[in-house]
Amino acid sequence: MELTIKGTPKGVTRMDSLISALSKLFTQAYEQGIADGRSQQAVDHKMIGRKDFYSEFGIKVDTFDKHYRDKEGFPKPEEDGKWYAPAVEKWLLNHQNLSN
Repeated sequence: MELTIKGTPKGVTRMDSLISALSKLFTQAYEQGIADGRSQQAVDHKMIGRKDFYSEFGIKVDTFDKHYRDKEGFPKPEEDGKWYAPAVEKWLLNHQNLSN
């Protein structure tokens, strides 16, 4: 016995209709996600000075100078003496110490 939904072509079952509706829904959600992602800037291309480390990352200037600035692998400042914030953020994330 085959169940059909009123108004659907003969041979189309409720399961077929459900699968078709879900497929359309997922396609719409995917396309909307792509559109939303394209409308947002992925990286904030900001340059920061020493004094900005506290407002950006919660690192005081003296702590920055003592523990981060000359650490091996830490991003180097540009010629204007400012650091590329996304590179600093990435370095910090990759070098965080997790402890209780």
